[in-house]
Amino acid sequence: MTRRLPAACVALVLVGLCAAVATDWLSPAAPPAPPAAATDEDARISAALAALGSPHPAVRDRGVDALVEVGPPALFRLCPFIQRRLADADERAWRAGCRAEDEIARRYADDTRLDDYYESLPPLRPPRRVFVLPGGVELEFARIPAGSFVQGCRRPGVGMPMDADAGRTYAPLRKVTLTRPFWIMRDEVSQEQFRAVTGRNPSRLTGPRRPVESVNWHQAVAFCRRLGKLLAPDEFDLPTEAQWERACRAGTTARHAFGNRPLTKGEIAAGLAGRPENRYGLRHLHDGVFEWCRDVFAAYSPAAAVDPAGPPAGAYRTVRSNYEYCSAPEVNAAHRIGWPPEIVHPGIGLRVICRAR
Repeated sequence: MTRRLPAACVALVLVGLCAAVATDWLSPAAPPAPPAAATDEDARISAALAALGSPHPAVRDRGVDALVEVGPPALFRLCPFIQRRLADADERAWRAGCRAEDEIARRYADDTRLDDYYESLPPLRPPRRVFVLPGGVELEFARIPAGSFVQGCRRPGVGMPMDADAGRTYAPLRKVTLTRPFWIMRDEVSQEQFRAVTGRNPSRLTGPRRPVESVNWHQAVAFCRRLGKLLAPDEFDLPTEAQWERACRAGTTARHAFGNRPLTKGEIAAGLAGRPENRYGLRHLHDGVFEWCRDVFAAYSPAAAVDPAGPPAGAYRTVRSNYEYCSAPEVNAAHRIGWPPEIVHPGIGLRVICRAR
């Protein structure tokens, strides 16, 4: 026998259900959680990077301003963006990216986050090769891959002013492509290495492991030729400016070998002991001695270049790197000076390349 609920009970149940449904329907929904700051920041960076590729200068300028407002965290995506646009030959975009990177470095010079991007990059660990000279003296080289990079100064006025009459200048930004890999010494040529090859040591401040100095350009070239005879069939030479700067930058677009934070005079004088090598494992790129390059010294064009080697003739030869008495603003991967090839100076030595076979 089936028992039925009283009509009054059924009515009460229906009223309760309707009230519950009405309460849920009329109650405002809980507000959505605000987006995380990182998500908003990521969206701002994405929009700014897209603007850098615009054909309209005003839009690119807004993209640069937006990236600068984000500050150092934008570098984590800005620097890979520049490398991709280099590969795509999108000149407007990579130039705008370089401008944003430099402005971030200038505005946030004292911000400890500025180096986060560069210090987070893992070393590239290129292949290494060791040559043994008479007497067991070793020369160690790292292999630098072929590829494209941004050569030149990030912004006019950074470091030494352009002054062609004084034989010193910064170059404008340009895309350079090196079509062949090469080997370059991890360190500047030391006094014991120079003596093992030539039988002499011209340095004024002596020490077997110190960089050789007081070597003119002709003597540096003669050292390379003599080294080639000792270690034939391998061929040795001075690097071109493009090879030197490619090796120094080590796949980044930073102001110097270790990032964008301005280096202090104290760090330079101490031999950059806290920053022993760049991502390719090269050392003493901004301290020690200037290093002779193969190129004739001259201003160069912002136009893209493939395997540039400088003009065929001229009064000066180029030196790169930095002397330990340079002022801090001069510590820059684009720093270059022209010297007469006959000059003998206690601040000039050399670093050697080996042509890849």
